[in-house]
Amino acid sequence: MEKVKWKNMAIILFIIVVLETLFIIWAYSLAVQEEENTYECFYEICEDYPDAFYESPVCSCYDYDVMGNLIVAKEKYMK
Repeated sequence: MEKVKWKNMAIILFIIVVLETLFIIWAYSLAVQEEENTYECFYEICEDYPDAFYESPVCSCYDYDVMGNLIVAKEKYMK
């Protein structure tokens, strides 16, 4: 009877470790994608503007108006 409990516990722990590993991989890929989107927003989409802001999933480019205030010059929805 002891061997059956040990085997069940081993299977459960193995499943938990696999799920944890999959979650870590998913979270890492999500963080890398956000970093790539931020880079694309600042250095590719808004390269001609003095300021940019990325808030998932919208990239906003800002420019100065005549009075020197920042206004939204361009917005782009990103995947």
